[in-house]
Amino acid sequence: MDRNPEDPSPQGSISSHCWLEVPDLTAVDHQSPAHILLLASTPQEGARLAQILSGQGHRVTLAAHWGEAMERLEGAQDLELIITELDSQDPRGLGLTHYLGEPHMLSSLPVIVICRENDLEPLVNQWSNGAADFLSQPYGDTELLVRVKRALIQQRTMRLYLRAAHRDPLTGLYNKRVFAEMLPREMSRSQRNNVPLGLIFADLDHFKQVNDAHGHLTGDQVLQAFARRLCLWVREGDLVARYGGEEFVVLAPGAGIKGISVLAERVRQAMERPISTRLGPLTVTVSQGAVVFNGEEGLSPSAFLDQADQAQYQAKAQGRNRVVLAKG
Repeated sequence: MDRNPEDPSPQGSISSHCWLEVPDLTAVDHQSPAHILLLASTPQEGARLAQILSGQGHRVTLAAHWGEAMERLEGAQDLELIITELDSQDPRGLGLTHYLGEPHMLSSLPVIVICRENDLEPLVNQWSNGAADFLSQPYGDTELLVRVKRALIQQRTMRLYLRAAHRDPLTGLYNKRVFAEMLPREMSRSQRNNVPLGLIFADLDHFKQVNDAHGHLTGDQVLQAFARRLCLWVREGDLVARYGGEEFVVLAPGAGIKGISVLAERVRQAMERPISTRLGPLTVTVSQGAVVFNGEEGLSPSAFLDQADQAQYQAKAQGRNRVVLAKG
């Protein structure tokens, strides 16, 4: 069964780099349990703390030292918090905060340090190396749980804002910043793996006239519809971003001349179908420039993008509603 092209939440064939998401910055999750890494000084203390945390629904990975933690966390992607008992005279423990940046998955995680009161001052000096909070002994179970909840809320708020910073707030696509970061990475990977990298630069035709004649709310509906239709045709692993205004880009790893041409033509045909707007059906076509990177030495990301952009200008000059393949 064909998917409705105006479906606001396309799924299934949608690329992992193309889902439409506009994060709600007021929707921080305060309640869901977390996966917590716990490094305890003794097995008995570890079991006690794990029982307290598990009693609140948290999933606890308990380890006696850093090496054991890395073994148990291999492949884990959902870790949100680290709790460690430290001693100011224990270099192994302090190493936890020093080396958090080495495994990339842990580099942005908050750390709650549990220590004796007389160790608090020297350990606070480690704050800049990864510790988010300190809890001096003795402490009550409630105080521990309050600190954990606060750290989780801060972590989830930060992640939500980071997601929002990567998204275009109107269409839910990735924004120009993400595309600018990914383009040189994908070009480098293309060279290393000796595989082509396709790029499409798309510009909606006569879009200013849409805004002038029908209003910006209708124009927004057109942009959203185009984003949805793009996401229905790209492949898993392709990256789609709103570059600015009515301009969009598609980065397609592994797509050669034939592949990128077929993709662009399917997108062009999709836009020939009327779009449902608040003022009724409206047809807005798209002009696209396509280009393929084959590992050419000395070609910069900006020059590669400019090739696609210039091909898009040629499509406009040739009458719009067409695809022009740049001469590589």
